[in-house]
Amino acid sequence: MILIILLSITFSFSSCNTIKYVPEGKYLLTKNTIFVNNKKNIDNEINDYIIQRPNQLVLGVPFPLHFYNIGNKNFEIDFEKWKQKKPNWYHFTAKVFSEKQARGIRNFKYNTHQWFLNNGEAPVILDLKKATQTVNNLKQHYYNEGFFRVNVAFKKQLLKNKKATINYYINTNKPYTIDHIITTIESKILDSIYQLHKNNSFIKKGEQFKLSLFVNEQNRLTNLYRNSGVFRFNKNAITFEADSSNYKASIDLIINDSIANVPFKIQKIKNVNIYTDYSYNTKDNTINDSINYNNYLFLAHKELKYNPKLLLNSVFITPNTIYKDETRQLTRNHLRNLKNFKSVDIRYTELSNDMLEASIYLTPLKKYSIGFSTELTHSNIRQLGVSGKLSFLNRNIFKGAEILKFSIQGSFLDSKDAADNTSLLNAWEIGSDISLEIPRFLLPFGTQKIISKRKSPKTTFTIGTSLQKNIGLDKQKFTGIIDYSWQSSKTKKHSFQLLNAQFIKNLNTNSYFNIYKSELIEIQTIANTYFNQTLNTNNVIDFIDANINADFESTNPTEFRIAQNIKTRYNIITEDVLVPSISYTFTYNNSKNYKDIDFSFFRARIVSSGNLTNLLAVNKDANNTKTLFKTPIAQYFRTDLEFKKFWNLSLENVLAFRSFLGIAIPYGNSVAIPFSRSYFIGGPNDLRAWRIYDLGPGSTKNGLEFNVGNLKFISSLEYRFKIINSIKGALFVDAGNIWDITNSSVTESEAKFNGVNSLKDIAIGSGFGFRYDLSFILLRLDLGFKTYEPYLPKGNKWFTNYNFKKTVFNFGISYPF
Repeated sequence: MILIILLSITFSFSSCNTIKYVPEGKYLLTKNTIFVNNKKNIDNEINDYIIQRPNQLVLGVPFPLHFYNIGNKNFEIDFEKWKQKKPNWYHFTAKVFSEKQARGIRNFKYNTHQWFLNNGEAPVILDLKKATQTVNNLKQHYYNEGFFRVNVAFKKQLLKNKKATINYYINTNKPYTIDHIITTIESKILDSIYQLHKNNSFIKKGEQFKLSLFVNEQNRLTNLYRNSGVFRFNKNAITFEADSSNYKASIDLIINDSIANVPFKIQKIKNVNIYTDYSYNTKDNTINDSINYNNYLFLAHKELKYNPKLLLNSVFITPNTIYKDETRQLTRNHLRNLKNFKSVDIRYTELSNDMLEASIYLTPLKKYSIGFSTELTHSNIRQLGVSGKLSFLNRNIFKGAEILKFSIQGSFLDSKDAADNTSLLNAWEIGSDISLEIPRFLLPFGTQKIISKRKSPKTTFTIGTSLQKNIGLDKQKFTGIIDYSWQSSKTKKHSFQLLNAQFIKNLNTNSYFNIYKSELIEIQTIANTYFNQTLNTNNVIDFIDANINADFESTNPTEFRIAQNIKTRYNIITEDVLVPSISYTFTYNNSKNYKDIDFSFFRARIVSSGNLTNLLAVNKDANNTKTLFKTPIAQYFRTDLEFKKFWNLSLENVLAFRSFLGIAIPYGNSVAIPFSRSYFIGGPNDLRAWRIYDLGPGSTKNGLEFNVGNLKFISSLEYRFKIINSIKGALFVDAGNIWDITNSSVTESEAKFNGVNSLKDIAIGSGFGFRYDLSFILLRLDLGFKTYEPYLPKGNKWFTNYNFKKTVFNFGISYPF
């Protein structure tokens, strides 16, 4: 809001004339249009060949250009003119503020104008030379696509107010196609390999003649030969000759039989040497430790600190096998993924009889490392927090590239729920966890035939605990996880958690109604109205048990449901619970790297809790619920589905879509999902027009502090764009809600999911946001507006609270999804 006001003030005192800095006789380029065969082009790829483009638009407005125009390019000249024109004003300023301060004011103004000029975007002046370059680019592009008789021309259109547009006209004519293909492969070895795999060729009769087909074929053959033992082969040995006529081309594929007069041969690997403590500074030092294991020679300048058998799980180069590029790359990737080595270098040396020697040089990271971090936190519950984390890491702890991590973290918080809420930082939280990451499956039976070492199997054991004081109900938690993960391809990952157990104990249940004050107010109203009683925080549940019965329900059904709902929520949130779950997660992500902004993401997770533990448990509590260590065992089934899609519309303009559906069903030993495993909605990464826990379930509006459900749907669409330099913007629409799908008789009908009819309960929020990209971190501010509120009366659901007074401000780090 503040930024908008500042920008509005700035623009009110500045010229929004886009041609402010367009010289006389020059023209501002405002639009490029491409026509292909008399039809307007809709292919974004073609636009990439345009050399000169108009100023960047933000929602149809050249915002960066306007920003640039705020600055005064001629400030120094104008200032000197002002001094000469109005010397009295300048001398008056110098006398009042001193000469030094007057110069300081002048320098401040100068720097301000320079800031606008440097961060804005200068006007794009029409350049016909660049238009000619664009014509050449377009010709080359279509020529590469097989349109050898393409014609390209451009025409400029000069408009009023020193503006201009350019139209590019492309007449492709007919494309050439591939007629017949012959091969000239001099080497019998190369020819035999080619014949075995020729059906995979990218060059086929009848296909349109495209340069990309020949590039792909050259890469295919290079990979084929280098993964078939031809160590010396490179793509320069492959050439193509084409003879074209009558829109058809005959292709001759030519592959030389040697390079630098050395014939191509299939070469085998004789030796594999692995240097486990290599460094450039000590590379000439004497080897003091070595061992030969399964024809692999392990060497160390000092002491061999890695178990050869275990380290070989990440090595795919095998003695007495033919050379393959893929095993070299696979070995490099797997050794890097161990996170034990600073660098991994693999070199090959040619021996006599055309044999190869492979040498793997590993430069280890430091065995021990210690880290410390601090941060400030803020949320609806924790107004201010100061936290610190101390971590310790031990690499290669059992000589198999394992990683042991230990951390302890503590926080001092300003909690509005604390007993002493008059002082700053009146609550605290402390926790620690230890994890062991093993780069293989640790099981009592072999898994190589099921999950090969190529799929990067990994086992992770985690144990953690935390304790809170004066935060909510002062929970104490213990967590234990056994996780097996692997990667079946570049895009597909799997995780099987054999155990994810969490024990939660509430240490301060007597404070429940001090924290959930809205529930105390509701039950107090019922007690005053119908029983003339005044309650305190300690007798609410006793009051409900004694008075809210079947007789009261027959005359006051609404109040009965409210009271029973309060009791149910009290039991859920204050319940000490043991959650022993088993889960499987599948993740698909075709993102090429962290910079990729055009990809898809899908994740599915299935969780089952309490089945085996309930079978083994024999003890029960007063409610006939099975317990372990006197703690109820949670039994439920849960599944989560999440899909994300990102479209790169143009330079730094991205359309992002996210959808999530989650269902959790309690059964057997449980009548409800544990509070910690229930769904909530709202907050900076969710439905941004509502604060966290504020909405739902369904169309209820009960004013409770924490609203949860066991069915959740959320979907978001966000348009992300660049404003100026590191400042980026976003427009978004979020839609979703949570519901209750249990058969609880005390749950309000408005909170339950009733099929298609409940879709009217989907809340909609919209808004805009700003991001400041610091390269290593992205700071985010999103402003959410309530667009459709399902709990309001009919006719008032749309845009009732769509105003700045009801704005929800969301601060976050990184993108919301």
